[in-house]
Amino acid sequence: MIQNKLTKKTFDEICTGQYEFVIPYLQRTYKWRTRQAEAMLDDFREFLQTDKRNYCLQPLAVVRKGNTCYELLDGQQRLTTLLILWRILFGGTKESSPYALRYERDELRFDYLWSCDIQTTEGKRNMDEYYMSVVYRAIERWLNTHTETDYREAFRHLLKGDGNGGKHLLFLWYEVDEKERHTTFAHINSGKIELTCSDLIKALLLSDISTGITDKSLVAAQYAEMEQTLANDRLWYMIQRDSPLYNGARIDLIFNMVEGVTPEQYTQERRTAFYRVYEHRANLSTFWKACRDSFVRLIDLYENPYTYHYIGYLTYIHGKYEVGNWIKRYRAVGLSGVIDELKAEVRKSVPSVNDLDTIIYGDGRVRRILLLHNIQTILCRYQALQRPAKGVRFAFEYFPFELLYSQQWDIEHIASQTDNPLTKEEDWTTWVESSKADYEEVFKQEEVQKLCDEFEQEKKKETFEPLYKKVLELIEAGNDPVTNKDGLGNLVLLDRATNRSYHNALYKSKRRTILGTIDSATFVPPCTANAFLKRYNDTLDAKLWAWTQQDYEKYLNDIKDKIGKI
Repeated sequence: MIQNKLTKKTFDEICTGQYEFVIPYLQRTYKWRTRQAEAMLDDFREFLQTDKRNYCLQPLAVVRKGNTCYELLDGQQRLTTLLILWRILFGGTKESSPYALRYERDELRFDYLWSCDIQTTEGKRNMDEYYMSVVYRAIERWLNTHTETDYREAFRHLLKGDGNGGKHLLFLWYEVDEKERHTTFAHINSGKIELTCSDLIKALLLSDISTGITDKSLVAAQYAEMEQTLANDRLWYMIQRDSPLYNGARIDLIFNMVEGVTPEQYTQERRTAFYRVYEHRANLSTFWKACRDSFVRLIDLYENPYTYHYIGYLTYIHGKYEVGNWIKRYRAVGLSGVIDELKAEVRKSVPSVNDLDTIIYGDGRVRRILLLHNIQTILCRYQALQRPAKGVRFAFEYFPFELLYSQQWDIEHIASQTDNPLTKEEDWTTWVESSKADYEEVFKQEEVQKLCDEFEQEKKKETFEPLYKKVLELIEAGNDPVTNKDGLGNLVLLDRATNRSYHNALYKSKRRTILGTIDSATFVPPCTANAFLKRYNDTLDAKLWAWTQQDYEKYLNDIKDKIGKI
């Protein structure tokens, strides 16, 4: 049984002198300031100039303690500010207050709201009293400076709901069952956030005031399924780059898509979709059908390897979600049509195949080219496995976009750069020890031994650089060295932790480190693994201890081939 109920109450219904709101001991303090108070009054002023009858205030989340006594889980800031405004407009005493606020932390808080001390910010006992005074003065100042209309009189009628236009301030009254009070309170106060848009829409869908929905148990089950599915990071980071935007309420994205709420609108007011849904609450079944349709189509796009990878790629490079547009295109042109349109968008994001030879390290397009090469490698493998002769249909992998956000990724040189990038003594020492183990014959040469001795005697940049360059020169001699070490054929994607761990090691050491990482918990992109496994060079004379010009060209040709197939 659904215990939580969502109804509505006008502010004047609350202002009977009978309601008492208990603010729990663990509630955060009153923290409104001048900006919030002025914004509220500006909103009231604009509302009075419209034909609308109700101005929807922040939802009040309450737990019933008696006939007119409620524990207040959410809404303290707004109720306190409205009480300060009431005192300014109507005067009176604590005994004539329109409603009572009882603070478990300090019973004197309510007395302070009606004392003369509230008119000054000097000598306050605590932050609650200080900010109450700040807001009191801000409201007085606003009323004294906005004189084009008698706002004192207009706001009196608005608070009492007795104006000629019949305008009311409206609270959405979210009554929480006693059994759920601790869970709800913890959720609301986790990270100091208010009731989310999804909290309120769920309550509306399952509450007594909703109409058009006959099977609420089915809706509750479908809602839980959607929440659980969207908790999958693999799905989420296909469509959304900035997780904090949704404050842990990922299902808000579905509601925003259906109601046409932009990320900018959501940032300004996170409950925009709820307010829109509430306006057409008489036909919630249509809204929910649209949500389910969008969700099911989203899952279709996720489960198809082409749409998953291309949407995830575009989300990553553009830094914003466009999945709502792709769902619309899906409805219009079908899945194959969407794939064709996605391919066209992806092709526009990278240079033509003929221009890839000129792309070098430092070009902003390198990262997206390398990412796309990995994606295309996965998709080409998937396509090959669709052939009946293979006898395997669904054995393919997804590129984990979530790791591109949770980890930091570097663009790594396969063959070490000629210029020494190391600057710390510990890195120089680690490099020398690692290189000695991997290239024992090189370090036996007299010239290298001499440079090693000089470095050991005085470990500084001036003694390390000659050693570094000489070792690199001897290793590359006769091994067909890479001529353009900043070109695409010498670059791969690698997680920063692995990259920084081997301190610009030489190829043999890098290869050993990365091959050892493949079977660990660290994700190695498939093309990075392929490069160090020498899978691009199928010649019999491929050298396992060096990345050669031949390796470079075969790897670059594979990049061209894969991207050319989009």
